[in-house]
Amino acid sequence: MSWLKPCRATGIGSLPHQSEPEALAVIAKAMPHWPHWPQLPGKMPEQGFVVQYVQPLLSLGVLKAAALKDPVFPRLEDGWEEKAAEFYERYLAFMNGDSGAEQVFALAGEAFAGLDAFIKNFAYYFPQAEGVKGHVSGPLTVGLQIKDERGRACFYDDTLREILVRCLIVEAVLEARKLKTLGLPVLIFIDDPVLFLIGTSTHITLTREVATDALNTIIRALKAEGVKVGVHACAGIDWSILFDLPLDVISFDAYHYFTGMALKAQGLAGFLAQGGKLAWGLIPTSEEAWQETPASIQERFEEQCRELAGRGVDVALLRQNIIWTPSCGTGALPIDLAEHIYGLLAGVVAKV
Repeated sequence: MSWLKPCRATGIGSLPHQSEPEALAVIAKAMPHWPHWPQLPGKMPEQGFVVQYVQPLLSLGVLKAAALKDPVFPRLEDGWEEKAAEFYERYLAFMNGDSGAEQVFALAGEAFAGLDAFIKNFAYYFPQAEGVKGHVSGPLTVGLQIKDERGRACFYDDTLREILVRCLIVEAVLEARKLKTLGLPVLIFIDDPVLFLIGTSTHITLTREVATDALNTIIRALKAEGVKVGVHACAGIDWSILFDLPLDVISFDAYHYFTGMALKAQGLAGFLAQGGKLAWGLIPTSEEAWQETPASIQERFEEQCRELAGRGVDVALLRQNIIWTPSCGTGALPIDLAEHIYGLLAGVVAKV
């Protein structure tokens, strides 16, 4: 039996609300079977995409960020190498099972208030839950935002990239372990939208091999925890990049970037045949959502299915292996629009 029943929904992560109870209520109404915990970047800058999962590096002084903006690896400062060595010591101790080493990596405080509220209030909000969904920021997207002492993206530096990836591994593993305490299957998305830059003329030194190796390192660490793993990319990437990784779910913006996925129909068919699932982001996370209804979204989906069938995809198999989602997170949107998007999602799931 599949770990995911048909006609289920989940979210990408962020919401624009200012309180956890409000966000949890929205999630509970739209996705009662596979809820996600809420990130509220508008309430707490610590929950911003770039800084949320590098809190250990900030606390150790390996990274610096004024007001949690524009993080930098300050390698020219006195004592930086010692701080980096301390990070590695704690990382290795954690990976070797030293529970005392978890303190610096703990998912706590304002950065993870949404996760704490989700777990503490889970039984109240989600009595029908069949699984839970988490998320971690992706190494390429974060690594192109955080700079070195010269203002260069840290992802291009082998040493700094290694530090970043190791930090993301520990945070992802700790999140998986926290969510597993709920006693349900766990799915974690690695959110890495700038994968679309691979192969572009503006980033000719960004290689597919280095980017996918960073992703795969985190995927393997999560798989070792016994959880399902997906990658979310809300732009038009070369989907073969993800088809070649050991993923359970590929999450994509099916509203704006379906054509790119359709052009990779052979790879999609192979991914489905091997048990892969698609997070079908057909609810637009933009003003366009105001023009849509559950019926119009369903009509668009049927058109997509006809096109994929014409390209050799087993549409019956596809329908059995979809989890419905918004096309991206909603944290930067007005509250009424975000709630409309979640309402559309619930309406679509009720119709399909």
